[in-house]
Formats: sequence, C-alpha cells, structure tokens
Amino acid sequence: MNATAHGVAAQICPDVSLKVAATREDRESAFRLIYSSYVQTGLCGENSSQLRITPYQLLSTTDVFIAQLGNETICTLSLVRDGELGLPMEDIFESQIAERRAAGLRLAEVSCLADRRYDTKRSFGLFTDLSRLMAQFAERHGIDQLLVAVHPRHAGIYLRYMNFDIIGEQRDYSAVQGNPAVPLCLDFNEARTNPLTNWDKFFGERLPSDVLEPQLISCDDREYFQSLFEYDELSYQSIGTQLC
Repeated sequence: MNATAHGVAAQICPDVSLKVAATREDRESAFRLIYSSYVQTGLCGENSSQLRITPYQLLSTTDVFIAQLGNETICTLSLVRDGELGLPMEDIFESQIAERRAAGLRLAEVSCLADRRYDTKRSFGLFTDLSRLMAQFAERHGIDQLLVAVHPRHAGIYLRYMNFDIIGEQRDYSAVQGNPAVPLCLDFNEARTNPLTNWDKFFGERLPSDVLEPQLISCDDREYFQSLFEYDELSYQSIGTQLC
C-alpha cells in the first residue's frame, strides 16, 4: 500500500484512502454509514439522528477505521479493545470472553462493519484492505485474539479467508434486532504458526507506523455524540464526562 496525505491507499482502488478516524467529521461519516447500512439490512431501527453509535465507540480503547473516496466514507469497521465496558459481544457470549480473560489474553472485538454497497462480492476487496489495516493495528498494540460476532451467512468469509475459528453456538443478538450471530476468534500466534495461504495479504507488507497509531476521541466530540444517543434504544449512561 502506498502512503497518502491522510492514510494509506487501498490496493483495490488507489483513489480510496484508508485510515483511523481522527476527527468528528470522520467519526460522524462512519456512524452515518453504519446507520444507513444497518437500517437497510434490518440490523437496527430508525432514529432521528440517522447515526448508529454504540457506547464502545466513544471510549479511548476503541478506534474506528474508515475507507474514504474523496470526502465520502464508503466502508468502515471498529476495533473495540477490551476495556472499561468489556466487549459488545459478551452480552450473549459471556463465557467465551470470560475464559479468555482468565487465561490472560488481550482481546479486541471487530464491530460495526458497514459498506455503502450491499453486494458482498463487490465490497469484499475493500473490506479486505480495511481489515489489513485493522489487523496490523491490533497486532502492533499487543492484541492476542480478535473476536467478532457475525451473521451465520457471513461466517464463511472469516473462516476460509482470515484464519478465524468458530468458538460457540449461534444465538439471537438483541443489539442487532434479534438477528442470529455466531462467535468467531482469530488467535494471532496460532495463525502465524499455521497460516492460510493468504496470510501474507494481511501481514506480508508492513504498513507505515504512523497510520497504526490510535486516534483518541476528544472530550468535546464524545459529548457531542452522547447528545445524539437514542436512550430509548440502548442505555449509554455508563459513558460519562469522568472519562475526559
């Protein structure tokens, strides 16, 4: 990947820039895309702000990754490192998280994936590019295992292409309107020992260190996004100004 003024250029399309969201505008564009995608696919209800924001995305232990074409965010995902609120998926996969914490593993969950295109075949290349940035970021910051809760129909991509394993049974997930989810895990050490043939696509070319740095959300931006929360949908009271 070549460096750009704002991040790194996507391999699938050099006109697309990949980066960690750093500004209010970056984050808001990601949250708007997530909302649009989730409403379209039945993963969330409508709200007045037309943003899909979770409390985890406003923590210093979470980074939002975006792919931008010009000023438009066209693909996004978030990396939630285990922290003050734990991980989103422990709502329904508590035992899987607990046993990994007990083993002293450093965990992070891939969350809030969205693409402006709803055709998986068309969006897969850009998803791979953004996942490469996210995976190298996670490894650089000491993560031992990546976790994700995905719809069963999407699990195959993670299993065949990205070295993930299934770690539990399918369950209904209230955070996405009761849609089914299956828990997956990628162990970095195991993946290095027994890599798939495409492992080098994620780690063969090392990205510049400056694009792998966290971008902490400011207190002003956190308060701004908190003011847009839909309290009737989820409880966000655990995020407070004491974090600033």
